[in-house]
Amino acid sequence: MAPNLFLCLRTVFCPTYWFQRGERIQGSIHKEEHWESPVPGIYKYIPGRGWHLVYKDGNEYDEKVPVPVVYCRILHRYMFEYELEDRCRWHSVTVHEGAKPERYLFFRLDDGDTWVAGWDAKGKFIPGPYQKWYYDSETQTMRRVLFPDSTNVSRASIVPSKLG
Repeated sequence: MAPNLFLCLRTVFCPTYWFQRGERIQGSIHKEEHWESPVPGIYKYIPGRGWHLVYKDGNEYDEKVPVPVVYCRILHRYMFEYELEDRCRWHSVTVHEGAKPERYLFFRLDDGDTWVAGWDAKGKFIPGPYQKWYYDSETQTMRRVLFPDSTNVSRASIVPSKLG
């Protein structure tokens, strides 16, 4: 098979392709960064395996086993893989009145009580906006949240007044 002429010429004539950032170990690029979330510490990118927590701030020693970190597309932030798995649960629900029940993978939000349907029965991600659900422990089913809680506070009441 002949080499790709475009890639050869681009590499020769464009110096930005001569070097890659990161430390090369056995031909792979390893990157380490300090993150504040989900836990302050040093996170390392391992090619083919993703990001892992390798050292927590304040610890004297590295983690025994690097802890995998994944990006949660529902919350739009990184979280530990085990935490993401703990927050997910399969349930069959009726989305529209009179329709057949459909199976969804629900994700529990940060408040601990509210759930959203994040993936369909085939495991395909469902982008928001999301309908909120709550888990009824008596019937062991998911119920829609019909009305917003009265405890919600509007943004206008949080912003301090400039007049006072």
